[in-house]
Amino acid sequence: MANAVLLLTLFVATFLGQCISSPVGSQSYAAVNTSQNTGTFANPSSRMRPKFRYWIPDASVDPSIVASDVHAAASAGAGGLELLGYYLYGGPPSNGAGRGTAAPVSWATYGFGTEAWQNVLKNFAQAIQDEGLVMDFAFGPNQGTGVPAEEGSDGLMWDIAAFNVSVPIGGSFNGRLPGWGTGSLEAAVTGLATSTQTVTGVDPGLPGDLSLSRTQITLAGSSLQDVTDQVGSDGSFSVTFDANATGLNHMIFAIYLVHSDFRAQDGPEDLGGPQTAPQTLPQNGSWAVDHFSALGARTMTNFWEQSILTNGVRELVGSVGSYSWEDSVEIEANVYWTKNFSNLFSADHDYSISKWLPILFHRNGHAKQSNPSVWFVTDEPDSGDSHIADYRATLAIQYQAYLNGLNSWTRNYLNLHFSSQISYNLPMDMLANIPTVDVPECESLDFSDLIDGYRQYAGPANFAGRQIVSSECGAVRGEAYIQSLPELLWHVKRSFAGSINQFVFHGFPYSGDYGNTTWPVFTTFDYQYSAMHGPHEPAWDFYKDQVDFVARNNFIWQTGVAKMDIAFWQKVTVYPGHIQTRTYQPDDLERVGFSYEYLSPDNFNLPTAGVENGILAPDAQGFKALVVRANDSLTIEGVTKLGEFANAGLPIIFSGGVPSFYLGTNSAAELQNANQTLGRLSLLPNVHVTPSYAGLADTIVSLGIVPLTKLSSNVTWSTYWRSDSANNADYVYIYNDAPYSQPGEANSEGSIEFQSTGIPYDFDAWTGAQTPILTYTQTNSSTIIPLSLSGNQSMIIAFLSAPLDSASPGNAHLTKVPDSIVGVRPSTSNGNLIIQSGPSTSAQPVERSNGTFQNVQACQASSFNLFNWSLIVEHWDPPANLYSIEAGASKSNTTHQLTDPVPWSTIPSLQNVSGRGYYSTSFRWPPPSSSPVSGAILDFGTVAHTLRASLNGRMLPPLDVSAARTDIKGFLVNGTNKLDVVVATPLGNVLRTIWNQLETSGTGPSAVGQPAPGVAEYGLRAPVMVVPYIEVEV
Repeated sequence: MANAVLLLTLFVATFLGQCISSPVGSQSYAAVNTSQNTGTFANPSSRMRPKFRYWIPDASVDPSIVASDVHAAASAGAGGLELLGYYLYGGPPSNGAGRGTAAPVSWATYGFGTEAWQNVLKNFAQAIQDEGLVMDFAFGPNQGTGVPAEEGSDGLMWDIAAFNVSVPIGGSFNGRLPGWGTGSLEAAVTGLATSTQTVTGVDPGLPGDLSLSRTQITLAGSSLQDVTDQVGSDGSFSVTFDANATGLNHMIFAIYLVHSDFRAQDGPEDLGGPQTAPQTLPQNGSWAVDHFSALGARTMTNFWEQSILTNGVRELVGSVGSYSWEDSVEIEANVYWTKNFSNLFSADHDYSISKWLPILFHRNGHAKQSNPSVWFVTDEPDSGDSHIADYRATLAIQYQAYLNGLNSWTRNYLNLHFSSQISYNLPMDMLANIPTVDVPECESLDFSDLIDGYRQYAGPANFAGRQIVSSECGAVRGEAYIQSLPELLWHVKRSFAGSINQFVFHGFPYSGDYGNTTWPVFTTFDYQYSAMHGPHEPAWDFYKDQVDFVARNNFIWQTGVAKMDIAFWQKVTVYPGHIQTRTYQPDDLERVGFSYEYLSPDNFNLPTAGVENGILAPDAQGFKALVVRANDSLTIEGVTKLGEFANAGLPIIFSGGVPSFYLGTNSAAELQNANQTLGRLSLLPNVHVTPSYAGLADTIVSLGIVPLTKLSSNVTWSTYWRSDSANNADYVYIYNDAPYSQPGEANSEGSIEFQSTGIPYDFDAWTGAQTPILTYTQTNSSTIIPLSLSGNQSMIIAFLSAPLDSASPGNAHLTKVPDSIVGVRPSTSNGNLIIQSGPSTSAQPVERSNGTFQNVQACQASSFNLFNWSLIVEHWDPPANLYSIEAGASKSNTTHQLTDPVPWSTIPSLQNVSGRGYYSTSFRWPPPSSSPVSGAILDFGTVAHTLRASLNGRMLPPLDVSAARTDIKGFLVNGTNKLDVVVATPLGNVLRTIWNQLETSGTGPSAVGQPAPGVAEYGLRAPVMVVPYIEVEV
């Protein structure tokens, strides 16, 4: 074993001590954004790189460990960290979705906003500065929803609570209102209940509403009366109802204004462990602030100014910060509200909301009694939904006031930007609110990785000129220690296809010791969600390959502006989290190659919302047509904009007919004018009404609209286009999505006709190389490029106005090559091309751009697999003291001899092993051949987690995890060639054996029924192949 350990030490030094330089002769194409350091494509700056959410349990953390964690993030290629005090996700489960019941330290001392917290923030920011990174910070603990404040103060989150009593027909009531004393009386309402029914099926509701089972009581709309002014100061109320009324019974409703009392961080007296009584506001936890008023924002920012950003912290954070941030709003409330809401509503809609309050108590809050078993509706044709729509419209306006407050403060006080997860989970139009903040953020979890969902989020952001659309990426239930990096990249690649161009990975926990917490690390969310990234992971030293891949993509997709083909009208009044299905269900647009995004009619008030030469928003996405579906919801203002767009020449398609449903309460005159506008539009030559939803792509094609990327392939590739007018360049993302295919499957081939005539380049996000594409056909307006992509593989194609270097072949290129050609590159000595011809049974013809053909000799050597591998497995086992996180894993080595690489799960002694695998084998070069061989492609297939390789002691370039192959011509030697490979694994397999011993702050996975991980396939999983080729100059 001593020799094996020595070999392992040398092997580790080989892989961790070498750097991969930029390809010789490569240049990086500059980004358009010169207001900050963006770096280059080969090496993007920290501001362009993805970040990790950095969870610290509380402010008791060791500053030296925090600094070490920041250094670890830098070494993995991250651009920075987003600081978030976890605080058991708010506290015990009695406080919303909190996790755990006790903390090992007093939160009176170490809570958010305390002196200890300020010290953590200052030390964290200093470490960020020392490493040349950037930082984001959450506005508060847990999800950033609040700060320490005086309990019951006006700037905290409001709610309303409803009580009712039934009175028989013709009966009387003389007494105190039900629920009196709950809070201040918002309204007292009387009404007549006319019917009741049990509802279990789909109900109409408002756009976006989820169907829920309930008992539904219908109230006569004409019977509803606001009787608040008849209530005495002691809550007394007297009424005698009409004995001639027809119905079930009369109702008296009492609605009270109350505080939500939702805690962003529980106070120490509500928590187990060595807690002490609070003496000051910061010692008593944090309260969710009012998210529907500017006062709520000021409550947040005033605390930061007075209690955190003092003693030099403001200057330090301002110098290294990137974003202030808030998570998606999951504050518990019966009905989302603010103190002055009734008056605000009256100003917005010209009538009082008071008598309609009883019908708001369903689907307009979160948890608590937001979806009770009994609902009230009206006998109006829409069941009262128009009043609910008006409520939601005012709520959205008030939410924007809150967001604007935080956005303006972050800009003016810190000279930074505000990022927030906007509107989803809230009863309002998400698309209308997205442009309110500098950096809108979504998430892979709540958007279910749906490209269509991302297009809904990114559409308004791009329309508003937001350069960055961020995502909290990688959270998957049940994958805390089993998520692989290729899977994480699958989340990322889908996001790129949906116009997302920055990422905060979920997440990186504090790596130091913490009370009642076991190895491998402090683990959030009761071991339910992925992932726990950090230096405790065997793969951490190899993360940089994948992180660099994301960073280089970010660099490109944050350049210029997004360009799209089609805009969809979408007006909904609620956007629930965890969407499961696409909004536009057919895939006909994507099969042709049309790109699309969604816009709310509320977005049409933005400065970009103009039409020039038949194009909507030419300075933004440049939409060639707007699609309005027959089942879409209209607004009066939106229809007016439709008229303006159509009269300016924008093609508008009413798919399936002209919609007729208008949101909110509208006057008869307003509806008549809007309908007349729609009637006039249908007579315009650029407005098209189709009788069916089917065949939308065919309709668009029939109008002469050509997609930016016209597909002709055996699968549907996803594409995304950015245009950089400053540098006269276009960039296109192509992705072969294959989520349900096994590794190595779902290979695809075909061609794309791009609407560009620039010089095509392949921008390799794995290596940073920028090489000319030398097989294509060009017309006066487009470029057709044949492509092949493995399952879940992506690529970047750039169209440039000038060559990047002098080695460019000019206009010389090929138009057609056979499958046996493994590569084409320019000759360094003349304008010819070098073709790399792989094994084949005969010579193969290639077609040059001048129309001539030339037969290219095939390589006479055959491809061959590599056999007889030596495998040293470095086991990462639990430490002897499971509570000593900082001691790290207990490591030992075993040696295995393999004929072919096979998954570790098939080797009995390795089924419950996690760690690193060091593989070695050798082969002779050149292989047997009747003619000289020039070089070879080394093909590993797909990568399970991470893989690095060296040949003859020289590190190979980073490998695409979806198609891990590389040209090794420059690495081969005549005679014996030694190949060394190192792979690393997640920790899932080893944690299986101790799963029920794990705990974080005293709570383990068994507390929530989280099962142990299954056995995963680690290591090299398939044969490794060498594909020889010869080089032929044409």
